[in-house]
Amino acid sequence: MRFSDYFDAAASRCPNNLVLIDDNDSYTYKEAKPYVHKIANTLRTKCGLLAGQKVAVYSPNKAKAFLSVLGTNRADLVWFPVNAGNAIETNIELFNFFEIDCLIFDSSLDENVAKVRQQCPTIKHFICLDRSTEESAFMDDLVVDAADEYVSEKVDPMAMAIVMATGGTTGPSKGVVHNHKNFECFISNIMLSLPVDENDTNLVVAPMTHAAGMFGLGCIAAGGCLRMLPGFIPDSVIEAIDIHKIQSIFLPPAALYGLLAHPRIKDIDTSSLKAIVIGASPVSPERYSEATAVFGPVMYEVYGQTENLFPVIVKSPKDYINEDGSLNMDVLRSAGRATKHAHIEIMDPQGNILPSGEKGEIVVRCGSVMNCYYNNPEATAEVSKFGWHHTTDVGIKDERGFITIVDRLKDMIISGGFNVYPVEIENLINGIDEVMVSTVIGTPHEKWGEQITAVIELKPGKTIEPEKIRVLCKETLGSIKAPKEVIFWDKIPLSPVGKVLKREVRETFWKDQDRQV
Repeated sequence: MRFSDYFDAAASRCPNNLVLIDDNDSYTYKEAKPYVHKIANTLRTKCGLLAGQKVAVYSPNKAKAFLSVLGTNRADLVWFPVNAGNAIETNIELFNFFEIDCLIFDSSLDENVAKVRQQCPTIKHFICLDRSTEESAFMDDLVVDAADEYVSEKVDPMAMAIVMATGGTTGPSKGVVHNHKNFECFISNIMLSLPVDENDTNLVVAPMTHAAGMFGLGCIAAGGCLRMLPGFIPDSVIEAIDIHKIQSIFLPPAALYGLLAHPRIKDIDTSSLKAIVIGASPVSPERYSEATAVFGPVMYEVYGQTENLFPVIVKSPKDYINEDGSLNMDVLRSAGRATKHAHIEIMDPQGNILPSGEKGEIVVRCGSVMNCYYNNPEATAEVSKFGWHHTTDVGIKDERGFITIVDRLKDMIISGGFNVYPVEIENLINGIDEVMVSTVIGTPHEKWGEQITAVIELKPGKTIEPEKIRVLCKETLGSIKAPKEVIFWDKIPLSPVGKVLKREVRETFWKDQDRQV
């Protein structure tokens, strides 16, 4: 099925349930379904778009934007999730790369859209979500006389459903193509692995164009409701959890750390929460323990990529909470175990599956693994060697099946001839009470080629001596992995979805060098 078929099924099963709420609008399934179908009819008949053409929805988190995504999919058009927080130059480059045909946008981005008109010749249709403009039609005006039932053809499970840009936090983006089958497996993985139920309310604070919105599709398939905030503002998140009795929320680690550092976090009622789902990068065991103490046994960690969606690996409370209520720190250090719809192994460079306890690349077989990279057969072949999807993440699987991510192949630091993976250093530093977030990189060194450097953002009002961090790393991980330099920044750059922009941090140290390694 299409992911919009799951929405239709939920509308049939629980029509009076709320499905979408933002600061201005709210919809029940019964109200939302005809609007979604009107959008589909409008895009196909009034705009004349053909199945397989591409539609970008360019908006902050808003209910009508999400309805437009469902309408795009209902019409057998291809959704391109574009992050409103990106620089406009980045989005223009993406629009042209993916050859977008139609742009549905929020009026708050009108100035950026004016630049898109000038620089993106493939986009023939501009539709504004919340008002009419001089050059764009208002969505409500377009759909007013459209049929409120879109007659779908039989779904082709291999047809393109979505094109996505990879994160690009350590290197340039590539395009990823997912078909309907990929997304059906993704939704099944969500519903099997995470506690999403009918009548639950999921708080969407990270961009709906990324993992938070994808998780929202799984919640809608279950008959739940998405309460949308325009972004991550700790005060607003705390208020929403307390007042609206939220059941689930997806957060990147940096946002979780922001909540844990909030002075009022222990004063609010969090008893309604069933799942705080963490993804995008690993969480240190110490922070995980802290979060469990604050929020209760509701912490879930998911692993996936743009290329294979999530969760292909999940860590749930039953995995890390012992019978006596204590926490299993070995499990907390891991990313979790493979979900029921995924096969995960550890592989060496020659394509051999490695036994438990040996370090190698994490490889995946799952129905949610992408169809291909967009217009890039060479990269598709490279990432699909030996019949597995190659994540470029380095991991170890123990005898119980728990997989610990050691690092990423492309992040590896070579210092004095030793290969050093930053993730375990970052996890250790991120567990220090004074630390908000850190990143570990290789910086130029005349003797060693690269030296290990820790860049750290501290919690507000906190201080710590650099030497204390170096000693902790040396005593815990050994002298080779101990940072030779510890630097404090007021703010570490994060992507719009909360990932550390390691590439930007690295460029600060390498921009005047003749070499880059």
